[in-house]
Amino acid sequence: MLVKIKSSIAKQASRQEIKSSAEQGQQSLGPKDSLCPIKQRSLVIYHRFLSVPRYYIAKYLFAISFVIYTLRQTTIIYNSEMKSDRNHSTAVIINAGLGLIRAFGRRGIPVICLDSQQASMVRHSRYINRHLKTKNLMESETEFVNDLLHFGQQIDSRMIIIPTGDLEVLALSKYKNELEQFYFLPVPGHDVVQKLVNKRIFYKLLAEMQIPHPPTYFPESLAELQSIGQETAYPYIIKPDYSSPFQEKFGRKCFVITSLRELNWAIDRLRGKNLGVLIQEIVPGKEIYAFYTYLNRKQEPLGICGWDKVRQYPPDFGSGSFCKSSWRSSVIEQGTWLLKSIGYYGFAEAELKKDPRDGEYKLIEINARTTLQNRLAAACGADIEYIAYLDLTGQTVNKSIFPQNNVLWVDDFVDILSCLIHLKRHNIGFLEVFKTLKARKIHSVMAWDDPIPYFIRAINLSLHVLCLLFGYLISAMRKP
Repeated sequence: MLVKIKSSIAKQASRQEIKSSAEQGQQSLGPKDSLCPIKQRSLVIYHRFLSVPRYYIAKYLFAISFVIYTLRQTTIIYNSEMKSDRNHSTAVIINAGLGLIRAFGRRGIPVICLDSQQASMVRHSRYINRHLKTKNLMESETEFVNDLLHFGQQIDSRMIIIPTGDLEVLALSKYKNELEQFYFLPVPGHDVVQKLVNKRIFYKLLAEMQIPHPPTYFPESLAELQSIGQETAYPYIIKPDYSSPFQEKFGRKCFVITSLRELNWAIDRLRGKNLGVLIQEIVPGKEIYAFYTYLNRKQEPLGICGWDKVRQYPPDFGSGSFCKSSWRSSVIEQGTWLLKSIGYYGFAEAELKKDPRDGEYKLIEINARTTLQNRLAAACGADIEYIAYLDLTGQTVNKSIFPQNNVLWVDDFVDILSCLIHLKRHNIGFLEVFKTLKARKIHSVMAWDDPIPYFIRAINLSLHVLCLLFGYLISAMRKP
């Protein structure tokens, strides 16, 4: 009780001292300055600052210094990206790809975002100059193209469209002649795109060219799928001819089949969906490698970057969530040879998996678009999208093919989910997770100069997790 009384007396004495100091300061200022409330307020704030314990002052100064240092370091990195005497007047149109929007925006290149996904965090980036409302490609391809044509007629100069999804590449290549009146399109003809996007055509092409890939079977109906599935050794996967519609309907890339019961379950799910599918054996092992490139109209790769998928989400068949740059010459040469052979032009990301049974890398897929790990490539010296920008606008391009190793990239938030699943399976330990968290790396979402998308992503994922937990709770309550 005595301590509380002493504390209250000390606080009152401190307030009285500040008040008297402020009054003395006002009297010493003279008649003119006594009418200035700003100076009077400043004096009061000064005395209050002196009355704060030194521990708190040191803490606040440290926090301010840390923020200034971090922003300065970030500015140094971004300034190195922005310094250029190039012509950056041509605008780019992007449907998704936060890293791309930031990279172009930091260089002063006008960025137009296609608003087909209203809930996307990408549309909240400060580097977007304009939002363009378009029809969702899943709903109508022709209306999406008509929206682009209508917008192109309103603009005086040609713009560049950067494709970030399979459906975009298919639509842009299909209506390439009409769209090229208003846009630069880094995509080849529709028949060439089909060779990569349509997995049925793709794997048949690999077989003809004798390129190592997982054994694949092509059922023409669900009855044939049942027959081939029963004869094929477990485990294997059922994957679609076209990935996007399958993921839209089922929320996954493929069905993993380990028994006859799971085969029948998959067939029931596919019934009435009008989706072409194939059966593919699973390559054992964990070594997954990918490389990203851009080829000009002469089929010359102007930039290449490769990386190992350290972790992915979902853990078995998903997108890379934690990647480390590495250079594997033989794998890259084989992939670029295939792209040149089919007359490919534009962005391409190839993914391969090493088979421990024979030591060969088996080609899994080649995506005819940009990749989520695009900023990893830029950090390794191969800013693929900017290289394409210079090439499309007729500016001089220096080839960026650097064998850089051990540059790390992480998909914020998503990699946490991957770590939790791997920890549950005992595939990794806490020490390995701690090392990857501590290491310096390129982030997919977090950026000091553009923070809002990070918080939007956090909110969206939190709501998604809450919905999942609520669903599990309801299911548990319904069980007898």
